[in-house]
Amino acid sequence: MFKQIKINQKGITLTSLVIYMIALSIVMAAMTTMSTYFYGNIGEVLDTPKYLGEFNKFTMFFVADIKNYNDATVTASTIEFKNGPTYTFKDGAIYRNDLRIAEYVMKCTFTKEEPYKVGTMSKNIINVNLQIGKSDDRSVSQNVDFTLKYW
Repeated sequence: MFKQIKINQKGITLTSLVIYMIALSIVMAAMTTMSTYFYGNIGEVLDTPKYLGEFNKFTMFFVADIKNYNDATVTASTIEFKNGPTYTFKDGAIYRNDLRIAEYVMKCTFTKEEPYKVGTMSKNIINVNLQIGKSDDRSVSQNVDFTLKYW
């Protein structure tokens, strides 16, 4: 007379709940660690374009001048073109005459290389070694040779 009813006893046991909680904690810890590294590295990358922009501003002015003059007096922190502008590194910036053209400059050295001979033509080269940024690990370093006007 009585029908036997089967009861499905599928559910979450206390053991499986503990296992789920442990797995969830491990996943959350891994995500937190990855997020911390990600946002820490993003801070370094965000400053780089600003420093590259400062290098580009300096290069824009310097290339225009270096292609117009064939002689310059060079010291470690200044370049004075004959009958032209003077570039000076002081107080963490590079100045063209009295105009500040690049900021956040940590290091800047100018050196005049030995003339480079191509056939009968002699080319004068000025080397510019720049480090732009706020700290060594977040800076942009460039070492570029520029050729003075030679024709």
